[in-house]
Amino acid sequence: MLRFNHELLARIRTELNLTQEAAAAAVGVDVRTYRRYESGAVNEAAEGFVVRNASRRRLLTQLGRELGIAEDELVVAIEAPAPAPAREGWRPCHAHTLPRARHFVGREDVLALLRERSRRVIAVVAIGGAGKTSLVERYLAELGEGPHAGGIFVWSFYDDTRVEAFFARATRYFAGEVEVAAGDRPQVLQQALAAGAPHLLVLDGLEAVQGSGSGETTYGRLADGALRRLLMAAVRGLGATRVLLTSRFEPTDLQAWDGQELTTVRLGGLSPAEGSTLLERWGLVAGATLQPLVDRVGGHALSLAMLGSYAGTFLDGDGERAQAIALEPAARDDVQARRLLTVLAAYARALAPEERDVVARLALFPAGADAPLLARIAAAGGAAAGALAGLEAAKIVPILARLERLGLVARAAPQRWTAHPFVAEYFRSLLGAPPEAIHEVEREHLLASLTVHAPGPQAHDRLDTYEALLMHTLRAGRVSEAASIYFRGLGGFSHLGLQLGAMSRGARIVREFAADGDPGRMLPALGGGRRARLVYDWGLYAGALGDLAQASRCFRIHGTLVREEGSLEGLTTSLRALAYTERLAGSLTEALQLAEMAAEVAIRAQSPGDAARALALQARVLHDLGRVDAAEACFEQARGLGDRPFARRSFWTAEHALALGRVTAAQAEVEGNLAGLHELGWAGHRAHAETILGQVALAGDEPDPDRATLHLMHAREWTTATGEIEVVLRCHELEAQICLAERRFADAERAIRGGLALAETCGFGLFAGVFKNLALARSLEVGAGVAEAAALALAAARAQATAAWNLADALHLAGMAALTTGTPARELLAEAERLRAWLRHPQLAATRAALARA
Repeated sequence: MLRFNHELLARIRTELNLTQEAAAAAVGVDVRTYRRYESGAVNEAAEGFVVRNASRRRLLTQLGRELGIAEDELVVAIEAPAPAPAREGWRPCHAHTLPRARHFVGREDVLALLRERSRRVIAVVAIGGAGKTSLVERYLAELGEGPHAGGIFVWSFYDDTRVEAFFARATRYFAGEVEVAAGDRPQVLQQALAAGAPHLLVLDGLEAVQGSGSGETTYGRLADGALRRLLMAAVRGLGATRVLLTSRFEPTDLQAWDGQELTTVRLGGLSPAEGSTLLERWGLVAGATLQPLVDRVGGHALSLAMLGSYAGTFLDGDGERAQAIALEPAARDDVQARRLLTVLAAYARALAPEERDVVARLALFPAGADAPLLARIAAAGGAAAGALAGLEAAKIVPILARLERLGLVARAAPQRWTAHPFVAEYFRSLLGAPPEAIHEVEREHLLASLTVHAPGPQAHDRLDTYEALLMHTLRAGRVSEAASIYFRGLGGFSHLGLQLGAMSRGARIVREFAADGDPGRMLPALGGGRRARLVYDWGLYAGALGDLAQASRCFRIHGTLVREEGSLEGLTTSLRALAYTERLAGSLTEALQLAEMAAEVAIRAQSPGDAARALALQARVLHDLGRVDAAEACFEQARGLGDRPFARRSFWTAEHALALGRVTAAQAEVEGNLAGLHELGWAGHRAHAETILGQVALAGDEPDPDRATLHLMHAREWTTATGEIEVVLRCHELEAQICLAERRFADAERAIRGGLALAETCGFGLFAGVFKNLALARSLEVGAGVAEAAALALAAARAQATAAWNLADALHLAGMAALTTGTPARELLAEAERLRAWLRHPQLAATRAALARA
């Protein structure tokens, strides 16, 4: 194994009193490429330093000539690193402690199913209070604390709905303690889970991050794209990893695998015998009076537990007296919920006032609360404090402990308690104070540690505090103030998304301003302008996270809102964003129509800047459609408005030029943007620029994979921080092209496979065909799987025939494949030749040469 001796290079340069810039100029490379050699970044972890291309060979020669270093000193042999030792045993990681049922009975058939290691994903689905969490906790207790052959990781979305926090903790557990950047965590976690160990991933309370089906939300659909992709990967197979999840809702995203790789357990009620046993364990006297109680609540586990706890504590275990509780009110559609609320009403009357008020206030905090928080509410006095007025934390803890023994609350962490959602629902009705008053107490506490009008926060702990402040402000009824915290304190998408890359957090925050998480039901108290801005930001976050369907819906809603406001500038922005999204999805005809409408509206609004942006996008879509002359005319029309192309509209110009073989023009176009993008802090746009420059480095007569790799590294500084899907896909594409140029076919396959899976899962139709063409190009190089890859690439290209450039490449590659397999190729190559001639494709000569051989 060879290694580039970068330490020697740095020492010799220093001894010669040269700057890095001077050394780079001496050997004829740009300074960023030189720095990559001097930093050792050219040494790959698995393969070391490999000379695969002429440009790297020339650079070694120049380094030796200009700096006086022999090549055998620069490139030295080393022993290959030994593989990391296998982990001897795994201890479970309970990121959240699942509440333990005081008494657990039955469910032996389901427990037996959970023990079956052949089941990849098991979803335990049931109404609230059926005992989903208790079942999983019992199974985990049965497994014990190990050590085990694989890891066991437990996360509760009841306790923490932050998906990015889940990925951070799970990645650290499964992939090791090394720090992994936020954007890389989903992929690193998948790789760690697929490594072979029999891991178990437990996700409790998934409904907290699923659509409820109310309004226009999709029932059971996961709101977060990264989590959706993880579960879809798990159901397809991640080594020996199993996933166990609980939810009130069916996992809609996985329904295609139900009954096969997905096992859905629809948990029903306890049997009469099991229910009677549970009541007995709570202290009821065994006898004929117990089975009617079980029947009356339909075997509902939580209802039985509450009945048993109440009768055992306050009725001396007398089942006859428990029968007197009226269990048939008609307050709700859910029969079992109606009965449980009746039991809880009887329970609440028997509790001491301070016990009742602790549960009522705890019920306002879905993730639970600690004694100091409850003490702050008590110190507020008045209706907010209720019977807790004057109680300090030390006196509140024993109350919580008693309520825990009664089964009314559960310990979510050593010093934090929570109430079951059904219990919380009833006790919230007993507050005796507006919920807003309780949240106001916590809002003021958080406000004391922050200045909301200061520049946007950077550190994640401050982001957490800002988010908590916003949520309590919103729940305190201060909707406008909460929106101000988002737009001013957190900086909206322009700071939170565009600069910090906190896409999941941003999406979660804006969702809170909509009833039932439905962008079509933004809170009326916001006013039209702010509703429109929030739903537009929601679309931007959704698009960045790879949820193009949600992004498209948000931009359509935004268009409706700005029309109502009479804002032509807002409408052209909305149409342009929608056109951009539909283009990524591969809907090019609709994207063109939308871009044309955006340009018309901008011209009507007398907004030349917006018109130039819309025309540039229109030109880019025309290029995708193969209408090259029309695209050039449209780009020229945009420039005629006095616009200096910048950011994306400049990138579109560059991509158009690069596709036509105008490499120098493309490079100059993009490089002219870099300083301005850096000054604005638009790291995501800079990453896009770097991927184009990487492709520029591979274009022309002398491809330079080293320089392309340097650009790829710079682009990945953004994706590792954010995971923005479009840029991740661009990086996969560039990496595959570099690997093919360097004939690293195994690495190319990995990059192509990862990119294709991501594109198809997220619905990025524009990229899916590109990766299938790359897969075919790789197959042609290695001489394996050619016929199958050709069929897939050609079918995908013909299914999306409006993407003319992709179709032309697919036809050419399929024709080349036919030549190698001895099947008729002339018709394919002739069609490719006609299309490439129409496109003025720089590779037209290669197609004509192949056609001459056919």
